[in-house]
Formats: sequence, structure tokens, C-alpha cells
Amino acid sequence: MTANTAVFTDLDGSLLDHDNYSFAPAAEALATLDDQQIPWILNTSKTAAELVELRQHLNNPYPYIVENGAAVVFPENAVVAEPEGLESSPWGKVKALAPGRQHILRVIRDWREEHGPVFTGFSDMDAPKVCELTGLPPEGAVLALQREYSEPIVWQGSDANWQVFSDMLAAEGLQALRGGRFTHIIGDCDKGRAMRWLAPRLIPGCTAPRCIALGDGENDVAMLALADEGVIIRSAHHEPPLVPAPSGRIHITDECGPAGWNSSLLALL
Repeated sequence: MTANTAVFTDLDGSLLDHDNYSFAPAAEALATLDDQQIPWILNTSKTAAELVELRQHLNNPYPYIVENGAAVVFPENAVVAEPEGLESSPWGKVKALAPGRQHILRVIRDWREEHGPVFTGFSDMDAPKVCELTGLPPEGAVLALQREYSEPIVWQGSDANWQVFSDMLAAEGLQALRGGRFTHIIGDCDKGRAMRWLAPRLIPGCTAPRCIALGDGENDVAMLALADEGVIIRSAHHEPPLVPAPSGRIHITDECGPAGWNSSLLALL
């Protein structure tokens, strides 16, 4: 049942508790993945810098997807062979699937100069402000600010301004993805397309593994929709996202956060 299976998971609010970032309630399912040698891929809005230490805590040896599908990182110690044509980075080898952050900042800052201060982005914040908004420790906030492909923002404008802003982004080849805490301005990419690129490269001799995806937010919808088994992790902080036209089955957990992640994944395995 679990042969040729790959798992793709969101972090905050899913594998990690929304409030304290603990993954302790998911220990049994994580051990099962390791015992059965099932690749499990972190597919997150977090940066590569944030995942260096977190991957060590999780004991995760696989490639990972960062900044809402903007790039796939193959770290030096990854147990999956690197495909050809990757770029070098401080984190290992990278497959970029979206334009860099500097292009995004140029576009949205020009728009804000014309329309006024209707949003605040990470580029406007220092580490203490990120701590305040996220609950991250100071060292975690510093890593969260090291973005390469996206700009998280807090929207403060009207609904009418939001529509104008969204239309402008689309015209520039960009988009806004709503996450658990922030709206992420990124290129034409998403967690689902990154999963689809990486999945055929994970298991030797298997180009179409059974994909299980787990997530709790709007920015997880593309990943959930493309999975064979999509698991919506229930949240105490927001309603479950809608997943239109899914390719496979969609499940909603009874429990929130990593406890729901654990029980749902064990049931599917």
C-alpha cells in the first residue's frame, strides 16, 4: 500500500503547531514514514534559510520546496539524486520555478507609491516586528527575513484596492497567495506545480508515485488539488480552505495541527 508513495506537507498549522511550532504530536507518523522509507517533502512558505535548522530537528534528509513553490532545494546531504541543470546556492543546488524577490519588490513598491500605504511587507519590517507578528524567536525572525523569491505582506487597504492590486500583479506575471498569517506575493508558481515537478524525481524507477499532500491554508490548495490524497488540516484559527476540482480524494481532519496531521497520515499509510 505504501510502496511508491511520497508525502508533501505544509509546516505552520499543519506539521507544526500554529502557536508554538511544536511537531511532537506528529511523532508516530514521522517514525512510520522513516520506518517505511517513504520520502516526505517539506512544501512551505518558509525560506531556505529557515529550513536549515528545522530540517535537522525534524531529521528530514530529502529535498524541500520553499516560498510557496518558488524553488526546490537539493541540500548536500539529500538522499535523492540531483537532476541536471540546477543552480548553486548557499543551501545546495536549486531549481528556481519563479522570478527573484527584487523584481517583486520593484513592482509592488512602484504601485504603493501611486496608491498609498495599503500594505506592509517583510521588506518594511525588522526582526522584532516579525517576532511580534509570528511568535517566532528573534533568530527565527532573522531567517524568515532572508527571502529570495517572495514578499509576504499584511494588507491594510480596501477590498476595491485589493482588486486593483491583484489585477496589477497578474499583469506583471505575479500573484498573491493567502497563507495562515500573511499574503505572499510571488511569481507564477505554487506548491502544487512544485510538487508535480519534484514527485517523479524522488523514487528510482517510479515516475508517478502516489502523492499524499497535507496542508491547512489557501496557499496549500494547489498542492491538495493535485494530490492523490489531499488532507486538509483543521485549524482553530480559520475555516478549512475549499479545494475545487481535486484530482484525488480530499479528507478533512477532526483534530487541529500536528495531531490531525499524525492521525490522518497514519490512516492513509
